[in-house]
This record gives sequence, C-alpha cells and structure tokens, in this order.
Amino acid sequence: MISRLLSLTRNKQFSSLLGNLVSAFFNLFSFWIIVRILGRDDASGKIDLKEFGLWVIFTNNYNILDQIRTGLLQSGVIKFYAGADMETARKVSGAAWHVSLLITGAYVVLGFAAYFVTYSFMDDTWRMFIPWLGILTLLSLPMNFATWVLQAENRFNKIVYIRVAQNGSFVVLLALLWWFNMVSLPNVLYAYSTSMVISSVYCLLMKWTGIRNIVYRTREHALELYRFGRLIIGSMVSSSLINNTNNFVILKMLGAAQVALFAIPQKFMEVIEILLRSFVATAQPTLSAAANRGDKQAVAIAFCRYTGTVTLLILPAIIFMLIFTEPLIVILAKSNYLGSAAVVRITLISAILWPLDRFNGVTLDMMGLAHVNFYKNILKMILNAIFAVVLVWIFPNIISVALATILHILFAVGYGYYVMKKHMSVHLKDLWHYGWMEFKVLVGKAFKLKHT
Repeated sequence: MISRLLSLTRNKQFSSLLGNLVSAFFNLFSFWIIVRILGRDDASGKIDLKEFGLWVIFTNNYNILDQIRTGLLQSGVIKFYAGADMETARKVSGAAWHVSLLITGAYVVLGFAAYFVTYSFMDDTWRMFIPWLGILTLLSLPMNFATWVLQAENRFNKIVYIRVAQNGSFVVLLALLWWFNMVSLPNVLYAYSTSMVISSVYCLLMKWTGIRNIVYRTREHALELYRFGRLIIGSMVSSSLINNTNNFVILKMLGAAQVALFAIPQKFMEVIEILLRSFVATAQPTLSAAANRGDKQAVAIAFCRYTGTVTLLILPAIIFMLIFTEPLIVILAKSNYLGSAAVVRITLISAILWPLDRFNGVTLDMMGLAHVNFYKNILKMILNAIFAVVLVWIFPNIISVALATILHILFAVGYGYYVMKKHMSVHLKDLWHYGWMEFKVLVGKAFKLKHT
C-alpha cells in the first residue's frame, strides 16, 4: 500500500492534480475568510456585501490581464522549451522573459495612465484599484513564469510548493488582519500583493524562473512565441470575459451587492474545474499526437473518452451539491448569501455540459482549428452579454444572468459539435460508450489501491 502511494506521488498527473487541489483548497479557504470579514460592522455584526462585490470585480479584472499574458506565452514556452536542447531552451526562455517584461511594463504604464486620466470620474476605491492592476502583474511575473518552466520540465511537484507559498501566505495574512482588527479593502489588497511577492521571491531564490536566460533571447524565438500564442490567447480571454461581462451587467443593472451573491456559484464550480483542468492537461498531448499523425479516428476516440469520463466523474459531485445547496452556502459564506441558492443550482445544472464544451475547444486547438475555437468563444461572449442584458431588463434578478449562461453554453456545445462533425466521424452516443469504459478502469484502480 505504502509503495503504491509513494509511486503515485511521483506521478506527474497526480502532482498536477495535487497542485490544483492545493490551489483550490487555499482559494476556497481565503474566500471563506474574506466573505466573513470584509465589510463587517463589528458593532452590529452585519456585513456590507458591496465591499466584497468590489473585490470580486477587481480580482476578475486582474485575472484577465494575467490570462492575456499567460495565454500568449505559457503554451509556447511548454511547446518549444520541453525536450529541446540546452541552447534552444535558453533562447526560448530568454525570449519569453523579454516578451513578458514588455507586456507587464505596458500593464504598469497603462495602469498609472488610466489612474490619472480617470481620476475625476472614479470614487476612492477605484482610484486605489486601477494602478494596482498593473502592479500585481509585475509582482506575480516570477511566480507565474516559474510554473511555465516547471511544467515544461514535468516538475509538477515543485509547482505544488509555489501554490502553497502564494495561496497559503495569503490565508495567513488574512488571518493576521482579522486578529489585529485591521480588516479593510485596501489591507486585503496589500495582503494579496504581499503573498505574490513572497511566492515570486521564493521562486527566484530557488532558481526556477530562468530569468538569467534573458541574455540569450533572440528576435526569431520571440516572434515564434507570439505567432503561436496569439492562436490561444483569443479563446482564453474571450472565455474569461464572460464572467466579467456577467459581473458588469449585474453591477450596472442590479448593484454591487448582487455581484457578491453571484460570486458564490463560482466557488461551487471549483470542484468541477479541478477535474477539468487536470484531465485537460493529460488530454492535450494525446489529442495532439493523434492529430499530428492525421489519425482522425484516434482524435475522435480520445475526445469521446475524456469528455465522457469527466462527465461521469462530475455527476455525483453535481447531484450532491444540488441536494445540499443551502447548507453548503452557509458553510462557505454564512446565511447572508442564501439568496444565491437558485443561481447555484442553475449553474450546477449547466456544468453537466462543461466537459463537452471544454474538450471540444481543446480538440479543435490540437487539430489546428484554433481560429474556429476562437470564433466560437467570441460568439459565446457576445450571446451571453445579449442574453444577460435582455433577461435582466425583463426580469431584474441575478437568476436571469444564470439562465443566460445556460443559453450560451447550449449554443457553444451545438456549434462545436457541428464543426467537429465536419472534420471527423464523432457521435454523441460514443461519449457514453468510451467514457463508461474509462470510468470503470479508473474505479477499478481506485478499489485496487484501497484494498491493497
């Protein structure tokens, strides 16, 4: 039993999953703390949801900037760095550092420029937030770059340490703010920034960032990274903008407090996202290898196998959360947020289609149809915005935004399936067939490990 567990910890897929689990745990824990302390009136014990709603909007905007940089460079670093000779790896790493510094520098300059241009139009909170959007991307750069390099080197166990350093230190700092009665929106922001500094300095000291390779940068490698990354970045950013669009619609039409309520379902969805991210990481090489061989049947089988398996894996979690929605909300964020119960249930139901949508996008990318996946995600974003605005205008409630999410996912699944049918023989019934076969294998391995 012990030897099996030790061999499991050395498995790169397990390390990748562990990294996602650690990150999700600390994110959930920090979320649990923030919703209880941010905007709290110590005298009455009541919580002002507006402050938490503003924090959600700020972090969502930062995440978009970070994902633009990540989408442009991460996949390229992994593709051209992994398995390359020492000289090529140095050039790729150096070029990636050069491009990432240019992007980050632009973020910082634009952040301060936006601060001065919009100063008279913004309240005190957003005057504080705007320049910090760029500053955070600078503070997090070494941490993020280290994860790209370590992923390319298949050193997933080291990535776990980075997750603990950043997310764990943020939780500790939040606890200290609460203990010393110093909780405020600015102090939470400073704690978040400090956690990134801690993790980035840790990565630099461990020499995981490869920052010294910047002297080996070449224009050719920088252009190669850009050409490859631009195919990925559009899909990634447009998908992320859907959440931001929802928050913006809610903020303008329903108020910041409703943004706070709408954030609750996203934390429920992290359970689904952990499985999705882990399986996507292992699916990409399989789909890519089959596509490079021109074996469309193998691509179709891999797509069906991964999609069906993950759908079967998430169903028990979805059913459990549907049954115990209210108690889970109270555990996660106290009774103040019970108004989000209906939205949570609608989002959980829509999550049944997430694996089909996600693996469809990955398959299109690996087949050299990244532009099609980009168009699909752009249309998703536009349709979601239209549905959200119209439905909220007719029925002014955050439930309308959740219904808009279901509608855009239905479109994405239908459109993606239509495109795939044009390029290979794939059938929905095969999702069950291959998914069930793989699901039985996984369950069998789990029981074997349990009884060893």
